[in-house]
Amino acid sequence: MGKQYMVTNDPADLDWEIADNESENRILQNVKNLIMTRKGEVPFDRRRGVNPELFDLPIDEVNLQLEPELDRVLIWEPRATLVHADAEIDEDTMDVRIRAIVEI
Repeated sequence: MGKQYMVTNDPADLDWEIADNESENRILQNVKNLIMTRKGEVPFDRRRGVNPELFDLPIDEVNLQLEPELDRVLIWEPRATLVHADAEIDEDTMDVRIRAIVEI
């Protein structure tokens, strides 16, 4: 059993200085990047990313569909496994905030 980490869709800069491709930080950064990518925005790989239609649903429906959607997205980072995910509405920005617990 590996270690568990929380990854969100809160904006953050990429760390281009991570040298070890197998490090936990690199894997977590990859997971965050996948969560923040919208399905259809990656040329030649239109299935990669989270379905943007999810963010137009009521928050209860988002939470019902979130884990299966993130399981699908994490196909592109097989070193991480989704343990749990939930979403809430940020009251200040009205954005959907995702929290995903992944195991490495």
